[in-house]
Amino acid sequence: MERAWAIIGKITQWVAVIAVAFLGGWITGRIVGVSPIDVFITGVSNADARLLTPGDRRQQFAVFWDVWDLVEGNFYQPEAIDRQRMVYGAIRGMLATLDDPYTYFQEPEEAQQNRESMEGRFEGIGAYLRVENGQIIIDRPIRNSPAEQAGLQPGDIIVAVDDQPLAELIAGLSDSDASARAVSLIRGPAGTVVRLTIRRPADDRVFTVAITRAAIPLITVNSALLPDGIAYIQITEFKASTTELLDQAIAELRPQQPRAIVLDLRNNNGGFLNTAREVLGRFYDGVALYEEERGGVNKELRTIAAPADRRLYGIPMVVLVNGGSASAAEVVAGALRDERPNTTLLGEKTFGKGSVQNIYTLRDGSSVRITIARWITPEGEAINGVGITPEHVVPASNEADYAAPCVPDQPVENSCADAQLYWALKLLREGVAPPAITETVTAPEGGRTPGGGPRGKREEAADTLPRGAEIGEAEILTGREDMDGRHRMSNLSGSPPPTGTALV
Repeated sequence: MERAWAIIGKITQWVAVIAVAFLGGWITGRIVGVSPIDVFITGVSNADARLLTPGDRRQQFAVFWDVWDLVEGNFYQPEAIDRQRMVYGAIRGMLATLDDPYTYFQEPEEAQQNRESMEGRFEGIGAYLRVENGQIIIDRPIRNSPAEQAGLQPGDIIVAVDDQPLAELIAGLSDSDASARAVSLIRGPAGTVVRLTIRRPADDRVFTVAITRAAIPLITVNSALLPDGIAYIQITEFKASTTELLDQAIAELRPQQPRAIVLDLRNNNGGFLNTAREVLGRFYDGVALYEEERGGVNKELRTIAAPADRRLYGIPMVVLVNGGSASAAEVVAGALRDERPNTTLLGEKTFGKGSVQNIYTLRDGSSVRITIARWITPEGEAINGVGITPEHVVPASNEADYAAPCVPDQPVENSCADAQLYWALKLLREGVAPPAITETVTAPEGGRTPGGGPRGKREEAADTLPRGAEIGEAEILTGREDMDGRHRMSNLSGSPPPTGTALV
């Protein structure tokens, strides 16, 4: 018995020595740096996250978690590590490896802002802003908005919001993050007041203005009946509210019995794919486009029919396009050219975005846009990276020789001279085409499909979503509920996450 107690005593002594050595090593590690124990503890604390990794991918993700653990256990900085920023950064890095500028991630704040604006209405002061040289600048106020009524002008620099200096709040941020930060401060519920400190370079003065926020409708359709019975319809973007606005315009134009149409899609950088199909349904009934999806699936998408009293079928049409006509605007222009009789494209070569994205709203309100297809015109033309060259190439010009009627949403300058509108009207009125201009175009890979587009419609596999994700409302460019239950977008512009102007 005494021998047993002696053995137990010896074991206890050794355990104590090991514990003291272990503790001493840990304390020393904390003094001179980070010990392996820290890395071990961190790895244990991340065990739950590792278990959430699907079993068939754990081996691939092992290196990711190894690096994560090393960062948490070793990286030195005075402030605590921002784990959320690391996660978002990892997502962006993953998507960047796909080499697709239209597949990208948006954090919750920016995703929400885009969802609101793409619905065609938001709450704020009613202005577009841009980031330039680290400053937040008013690009232009929206007509009849609180911003315009408060006297804000293009070029005004926003120095502070509610006495918070913007320079400090956006220091070190990318242009897109700086823009999102400014938008979050300036937007707000209708009826509330925001105080903006403005520097106006033109007058070399600084002043403060209090603006009451309001619900701001985004007008994406402008229309007028021009002389000689020619209807002018401008669509600036394909938002959720665009079809309703177009129907209102057609309801006003139809009783005046227009004999021709000018459809202006210049600088329209895209929008909801389903809205584009609805717009097409106002001008003809037929194929809108084909989608080429993974696995070799070719899918026919048709126009979405309009009520009989909201149709403008048959009458001659000229569609105006330019290098700012992108994505959903190219869907519409290409389809009208291919499928609608008496329709001609005029202007300049379009941007050339021929892909389709789904937008998925994730569990924390962030979103990810993923390219799910390429689209081709009804006659089988692939335009991605190439664009659509109009039948009549007319460079933009506001020289006085090209006097044209002033149309809605156009500044009255140089008597509203507009070479492209001028020739569109001349073509419709007199049948006189503009002088021919040769424009070199490189054929897309595969070019046109011989004999037209793929006319067969195939079944499509059911969609699956990762746990915690849902297909949400589109933002800057998705569609409403599609035939197959997805939300589609034909992206806003030819660039990755919009970094031009933002709505406030």
